[in-house]
Amino acid sequence: MTTGDAGQTLVKICGADEIEEEEIRQSEVDGIGKIALYRVGDEIFATADVCTHGQASLSEDGYHEGFIVTCSWHDGQFDIRTGEPCALPCNIPLKTYKVVISDGDVHIEI
Repeated sequence: MTTGDAGQTLVKICGADEIEEEEIRQSEVDGIGKIALYRVGDEIFATADVCTHGQASLSEDGYHEGFIVTCSWHDGQFDIRTGEPCALPCNIPLKTYKVVISDGDVHIEI
């Protein structure tokens, strides 16, 4: 763990080049649990890994296109930028995490 410019705690997850476009990468973070990482172009986003509707792992049972992740259990969708649900039956937002890229590494702010 490191401290960012504004005093926030940053947790290193992986190298930025380890996340492929349209891949959902799962990572375990102490004290938080599983998170899902997504790449859209040059941007990387992080959310909780578990769908708020059916408790499915988004990294194992989901897919994403652009900024939308779809849970394959019931086709619910979320915007990975905000965590907001985009399609029923999902109606509870996903937790999102601010991503900081530093020296080629992906960190999340906790």
